[in-house]
Amino acid sequence: MAEELAADEVVYESALQLWAAAQTDFDPYQVPPEDWHPAVAIRDADIAVDTGLDLDVVRECLHRLDGRRLVVGQDGGTLAVTAPISEGGPP
Repeated sequence: MAEELAADEVVYESALQLWAAAQTDFDPYQVPPEDWHPAVAIRDADIAVDTGLDLDVVRECLHRLDGRRLVVGQDGGTLAVTAPISEGGPP
């Protein structure tokens, strides 16, 4: 359980940083969340490379984080973070 929580946190932080950096049409630190569309999604494979975690581990984490801290979409077998879930502040 503790290992899952640690992996979830690593994946969340990576997804958040990669997602914020990928947004070139708006600054997620200056624009309110309701104006974050369209956003550039971050693929599970990119998160795996960034974190050094196995792709399957990243996918498990994304499934747990989906709807709680991240918005995750799926295209075929690929998962992608489409947005962080804002808690009233910047990503």
